[in-house]
Amino acid sequence: MPRHQLLQLPAMLFLGFFTGWQFLKKLKLEMHWGISLLIFVMASLIFWMLPHSIDAAVIDNRFNLLMLINMFVAGLLTFPVLRNIIFEIRILFLGMVAVMIIATGIALISFNLLLCSAFNIEQQKETGAVLIKAGIAFFFFTLYVFFRGIGKHRSYE
Repeated sequence: MPRHQLLQLPAMLFLGFFTGWQFLKKLKLEMHWGISLLIFVMASLIFWMLPHSIDAAVIDNRFNLLMLINMFVAGLLTFPVLRNIIFEIRILFLGMVAVMIIATGIALISFNLLLCSAFNIEQQKETGAVLIKAGIAFFFFTLYVFFRGIGKHRSYE
């Protein structure tokens, strides 16, 4: 569980994001495409954090490959969307991701029953604790983006 939720998912998401940063800098998306792609990214994150999806990715290499490709594409599409979307939606998206990571960590710590059959309870609780810390760190990153964006908006007035 730690390898899948704490290493593979974020690594592929960040690899996709930085690939988008390198190759999709000039891509401008309309608002409706941006919101649709953010929904796709959120749905991808939610799906791959489900215990059944994690179990399937551990058991079946093809399903794991599908997860890696999906997270890479989600990260790839996240860069042009966050770069061109309005400030309020950017903050809302980042805040929702932070809260989702924290909620997943709390769920993994709170339940004393095994949620993923491919792992043991200690791995589940350890993953939950790290997810809570990562979610809090991501929340502070969201606050940084928020206050930085507020400063930019005030300088235009």
